[in-house]
Amino acid sequence: MSAQKAVAGIEFEIARMSLSLSPTPDRTFVMGMIELAELAELIDRANANRYRDALDTKYCERAAFLKRTAA
Repeated sequence: MSAQKAVAGIEFEIARMSLSLSPTPDRTFVMGMIELAELAELIDRANANRYRDALDTKYCERAAFLKRTAA
């Protein structure tokens, strides 16, 4: 797998988080993608951390939205 494909996949999954019906398992899946890409040296640590931060932001936004909707 190329680094470009790994980055595209990670960015796509982070973007999809805003539509997730179950954000916790989806977050776990994307975090695994990031970890694997970093381990395979397809992305460096700085970019991996940037993706983790973006994922956490999207996750928190989606979880808060779902809680407001359920209430």
